[in-house]
Amino acid sequence: MISHHRLQGSPYVLALAAACFSVIPQQAVAAQVQAYAIFEVASSANVTATADKLRGTSLGNCLQLVIGAHARDVILHIACDESSTDTSYLSQAMIALAKVDGISRATIVSVKQGTS
Repeated sequence: MISHHRLQGSPYVLALAAACFSVIPQQAVAAQVQAYAIFEVASSANVTATADKLRGTSLGNCLQLVIGAHARDVILHIACDESSTDTSYLSQAMIALAKVDGISRATIVSVKQGTS
């Protein structure tokens, strides 16, 4: 019988752990979709207040970061975790953000899959 102390640090522990890890089914990793979008602020709205509303909007499986603002445009980076069964998170996020008070137009500039 092999004692517990002899197994610690031995190559057998590493081999056993690797074998068990490969046998246990792993959950699929969600893919990430990233986008840059420009949101045009209506002339009757305050740009700073509208940017704060865009920043504070809850987007479910997406996160948004206000990159900056120029004139009446607010630029956002949006990152969404997409699953194999539902790939509409980015679309839902864009619709939610376009409905923010003070937004007159939303334009997706770039879409990229992956995290790099």
